[in-house]
This record gives sequence, structure tokens and C-alpha cells, in this order.
Amino acid sequence: MKMLNRRSLLLAACATGLAPAVQAQRRGTARLLVGFPPGGAADVLARALSTQLHADSATYIVENKPGAGGRLAVVEAKRAAPDGRTILITADPILTIYPHVFKNLGYDPLVDLIPVAAIAAEPMGLVVGPMVPASVKTLTQFVDWCKKNPTDASYATAAAGTTMHFLGELFAQSAGFAFTHIPHRGAAAGVQDVLGGQIASTIVTMSQVLPHLPGGKLRTLAISSARRSPRVPDVPTFVELGYAKIEALVYYGAYIPAATPAEVAQRITAEVVQASAAREMVNTREKMGVDDLKLSGPKFAEFFKADLERWGPIVKASGYKAEE
Repeated sequence: MKMLNRRSLLLAACATGLAPAVQAQRRGTARLLVGFPPGGAADVLARALSTQLHADSATYIVENKPGAGGRLAVVEAKRAAPDGRTILITADPILTIYPHVFKNLGYDPLVDLIPVAAIAAEPMGLVVGPMVPASVKTLTQFVDWCKKNPTDASYATAAAGTTMHFLGELFAQSAGFAFTHIPHRGAAAGVQDVLGGQIASTIVTMSQVLPHLPGGKLRTLAISSARRSPRVPDVPTFVELGYAKIEALVYYGAYIPAATPAEVAQRITAEVVQASAAREMVNTREKMGVDDLKLSGPKFAEFFKADLERWGPIVKASGYKAEE
């Protein structure tokens, strides 16, 4: 009798959706793939987003798959089942710069992925430190100083082959001077060398240097966005200073496998957009010092494709090729 009662209870629970094991099996889990270890910008954004996503009653988890500069996660996303339960969260260079610097990339962003939505973005800045005289207050004055001091005319970035690297190349070409690139292991290391006076300048995402600006040891001469940033309203853009080609953002987006059915892709897009607008995501972006790009679906796909194509000639002109 006890066994019959227990069986009846289990059957009733299954019928009403109350049996935890059955419910968990039905819901399953979905994943947000991140190509870097925990703690980085993409990881922080993915974790905040995961708490707001409830697609198809699934529980989203963040799966860190570091390696090959973020490429392993893209390959994993490419191979994932196109069922809406795998979303890649990544910074744009892995998809817009890497195709131009690696011969054997392992993926084609335009063929293997569907851009879903941007979830955060920020401009880069040209930031100078104590090596550059305090009298150098404008971008024009900095170019003049570089031409007069060619051995000191250098800029640090987080690594070779990054958006910051090629922004520096584009700036030097546009301004007509030699600008030595000094790659570091991470943006923070480059910023520290500029603060210490070992390197003249750095091209870096603005969130990396915002805490250092009030003290005056670092000075931002220009930023790469189309319009001035409310975070540094006194800093002009490259565009307004006459460098029309220097307009770029570092942005983080969500992508899904290319074979995902249209109706599933549309549903995932709507859910990511809704989750990205949630208070938790707004607070996370504010703490990080980044902004919401507010692009999704076809408009984000168009923006992404144009960005991928525009970097090709810039990378080629630099002559840079990554080591496989």
C-alpha cells in the first residue's frame, strides 16, 4: 500500500510538473560560452546576462573555454547543436580582427555564426603619461612631439593583433609619423608602464584608465567613438579632430550557430535584448564603465559585417601576421 501510494504520488507529481528530476530533465540547461577565464569583461557580462535569461524554461550557465586567444570558444559555438541552447559571448576582435591575421582560424564568422545582439561597448582612447611633457595637451601637439622625439614615440596595448594595435597603426598612417607598437600581456600592464614613465602612451579601452584620470598622471587626448563620451566629456573624438577614419568601438556581442532555425534565432534575440535591458545588466555595465550599444538582429548583423570588412585593409596595410 505504501509503495502504491508513493507511485501514485510520483505519477501525480510528474503530471503536474512537480517532480524535480523530471522537471530538470525537461528544462535542461543552456550555456553561455566565453573564450577566456573567469573575471574578464566577457565573463562578467555573461554571468550578469545568465541571471536574466530564461529561454525555453532553461537555466543558463556560463561555460569558460579559454585558449587560443578566445578562438576555442568560437569553434565550440560553431559546432554546437543549433537548438538555441548555446550562445557565444565574445569581444569583437575574435570575430572581426582575427580573420585578417590568422591563416588557419578554424571558423568563418559570416558563415558559422548568427549575430544576435550587442550587450556592451566602449571607445578606446589615446592616453599619454609622464614621459610626455605636461605642455603637450592636444593630439596635434602629441603628433608634433612624436615627430621630434621618434625614439620615444611609442604606444602600449594589451597584445599584438588587437583592435588597439591596429587603431594605433591607422592613427600613425593618418597623421604621417612613426609610432612604435609595444604589446603587453594585458591592458593593465601597459597602463602601468605608461604611468611609470617607461612608455609614452597607450591605446586602451577607456574603462581601463578611468580610475587613473582624476589624478592627472594620465591624460586622454582623443577617443575613438563617433561622439564624445559622457564619462569623459572634455575629451574630443579622433573624428572631430580631423581623423575621419578613426572611429571604432570594442564591443561584446551574443552569437549563435549558423544553422539555428530562424524562429529560434528570433526568439533568442528577443530574450537576449530583454535580458540586456534588465537592471542587473545596466548596473553591471555601469560598474564596468561600459555602455549599451543597443543593436540586435539584422541591424547588429549589418554592423558586425561592416566592421569585419573595414579592418581587412587596415590589417593588411600594417603588414602584421599572427603566429599560428
